[in-house]
Amino acid sequence: GQNSWAEEHRSKTQAAVDKLVDCGINFLAIDFDQTMIDVHTGGRWQGTALELTEHLRPVFLHLVPEATNRNIRIAICTFSGQTKHIRDVMEYAFPNIAELIVIRGNDKTWEYHGNGFKRGKQQHMASAAEELLAEQALGVTDVTKATTLLIDDDPKNIRMSLKDRTRAIWFNPKEPNELLDNILMLK
Repeated sequence: GQNSWAEEHRSKTQAAVDKLVDCGINFLAIDFDQTMIDVHTGGRWQGTALELTEHLRPVFLHLVPEATNRNIRIAICTFSGQTKHIRDVMEYAFPNIAELIVIRGNDKTWEYHGNGFKRGKQQHMASAAEELLAEQALGVTDVTKATTLLIDDDPKNIRMSLKDRTRAIWFNPKEPNELLDNILMLK
């Protein structure tokens, strides 16, 4: 029945988060369009944020709070400029932890001046990490490439990330629940 699926899903999510902790990961950078949600807005979502919240994938509804409980920080790293919408979606979906979630989109509100890689999602991740380190209240003392994992449906972003020595998992929009299996296979 539905319940045993939910139970199995919950225990698998916990196992995946245990694995992240074992691998020394304290920062998850998650893509928004087609990854965290099951549509591609192209940064031009016409509906409300509440309607967009209905497109959140169940795997992330479990993973984000579970990871946060274990002191793994979350950032949404997106090429979309609709960061206010995304912020509202986080507030609706994760009301207790939304303020801990950093959002980096192409909304011209931030710039990354470090000497890191500028391509793919690398500067989004670097900028989000800078914010996490600046906000001591978030309890993060050390976010580095070695402690970061990118989850993204675009193979180009995954390639850039790996090239930049940051772990990354390709998210298959057609098989969302494979994400947990892929996390469990991390080295």
